[in-house]
Amino acid sequence: MQNDNSEYIPDGQVKCFNCGAVHSVDDPRCPYCGALNPVGAEKAYMNELDDLKDETDQLAEDAEDDFGDNVQSNAKRIVLIVVAVVAAIAVMFFAYNCMERHDERQEVKSYQARESFRAQARGGEPGFDALFSWEHVDYLEVYNDWETIKFAQSEFHEGKGDIEDYAWTVSLAIELAQLDESGQRAYDQLTDAEEARVAEYRAFAWEFLEDTLQMNKEEITAFAASVLDDEGSVDDKKLKRNLEPRLRELGTIR
Repeated sequence: MQNDNSEYIPDGQVKCFNCGAVHSVDDPRCPYCGALNPVGAEKAYMNELDDLKDETDQLAEDAEDDFGDNVQSNAKRIVLIVVAVVAAIAVMFFAYNCMERHDERQEVKSYQARESFRAQARGGEPGFDALFSWEHVDYLEVYNDWETIKFAQSEFHEGKGDIEDYAWTVSLAIELAQLDESGQRAYDQLTDAEEARVAEYRAFAWEFLEDTLQMNKEEITAFAASVLDDEGSVDDKKLKRNLEPRLRELGTIR
């Protein structure tokens, strides 16, 4: 599976939430902007704890061999160890807060993007019809479908969702997956940049169907054909009738 943003990141790599650069997941900080990488920081922290444990064990052995000569030195080292542990805990706490703030910023950006779409769609025209005369309305429809599928996927992974939820989301995914490479099945007003985005959303829809139905692309294509009506749209009754046995077989729903 890809990340929620549908951008491919190789195994062992991570995308910096601050500058967007891709670097090793083991880096405590981004080598390009210096932003904290919580996963790498945690791994460095655990390695440091292992080293500290080894040092502590060695201190105990030294104390037994020559307690009188080393007691003052060992005390200083123990103090340093305590300080290092406290500092590591502080780093983890800071990293957690950074991730929370990042998630909040992403949510705000997503909200602002949607509001920007709506504001541009309204233009100066009166009423709801303004949206359908907007040049980006086709892309907005695809974007909303992708965002709905992505949200539903996270809910399904947490065990939330009944057959109605699955049927609705699979229906959206089938329709999105049926777009051609340039998004030109039912949409003909996409810019080049929008077509590139739609290609990512389309790939995400395929991955969602493969993960949810546990089928390959050929099987998904056959499944989709079995639930379409004469006009090529998903028939809700057919979909639910064919989908429910599959999900019960997989143990997804009971």
